Amino acid sequence: MRIIELDRNQQTHQDTEITIAGVVRATYTEPFRYFLIEDQTGTLICRPNGPFPSPKEHVQITGRFALQTPQNCTVQLAILTESNRTRIHHPTNTCDLAGCAFATQAAA
Repeated sequence: MRIIELDRNQQTHQDTEITIAGVVRATYTEPFRYFLIEDQTGTLICRPNGPFPSPKEHVQITGRFALQTPQNCTVQLAILTESNRTRIHHPTNTCDLAGCAFATQAAA
């Protein structure tokens, strides 16, 4: 699933299991533990079920999607609570996602 599909249909996907693939942008411990994953269409907040993935790591995340107000927050957020994570390997060492560790570098 692409992140834009979640953005357009959040209520439809409420409390459903989904899978997203993308690049980890950043990890945070405040106001709660989460990381950002980005695909070609958008960015999504993910709650890890273990250690954080590394920034620039290309991963596939499966988990439960929900609109929720996390503890220590005052607004409702779209969050994917991770149940499974798979690192995506790039055998050609190239990727179309900007910022991925394997992103194609522009010629200098």
